[in-house]
Amino acid sequence: MTAPQGSMISFKRPDGQELQGYLAKPAKTEGAPGVVVIQEIFGVNQHIRKTADFYASQGYLAVAPALYDRAQPGFECGYSQDEVKTGAGIRGKLTNDGLKADIAAAVKKAAEGGKVGVVGYCFGGTMTYLAACHIPGVAAASSYYGGGACAMAGDKPACPTIMHFGETDH
Repeated sequence: MTAPQGSMISFKRPDGQELQGYLAKPAKTEGAPGVVVIQEIFGVNQHIRKTADFYASQGYLAVAPALYDRAQPGFECGYSQDEVKTGAGIRGKLTNDGLKADIAAAVKKAAEGGKVGVVGYCFGGTMTYLAACHIPGVAAASSYYGGGACAMAGDKPACPTIMHFGETDH
C-alpha cells in the first residue's frame, strides 16, 4: 500500500496563535484514531512527514506539529553535525510550557476522529513522555530514545506509556 501524501496546515494554539504542522489523513477519516508524531530536533522534515504518512496509511489521522515555530518558523534540516548543532540550539530557545501548549493543540487536532496516541523520537521521545504525563486527551504514548525524560522521573504518565531505548545505541 502506498502511503498517502499529507500537507502542511495551520491550527490554533490555546493562546490563539497559529501553529504549523503536517497533516496526513487516512483513506477513511470518520472515526479514525489520531496520532501526534513529534519531531526530532530536525523539525518537521522529510523523515517526520514520511512517518506521518505511514501512520495515515495504517488508518490514523496523523498530525506532526512544528514545535520549533515559536523560535524559528518553518525550520527543518538534515542530519549533518552542523545541522545537529543548529537544531539543538533552537531547542534551547523553547520552554516546556510552550511545548506542552503546542502538543496539546496537536492532540486536539488529531482527536477529530477519535482517541489519540503520541509517538516521538529523541527530542520528540522526551516530549512524548511530557505529553503522557501532562496533556489531557492522550490515550497512549510511545517514546523512542527520549533520554530527556530522565529529568521528569518524578512525573507519572496518565496513560499507557512505553519507552524504547537501544541497548548499544551510543
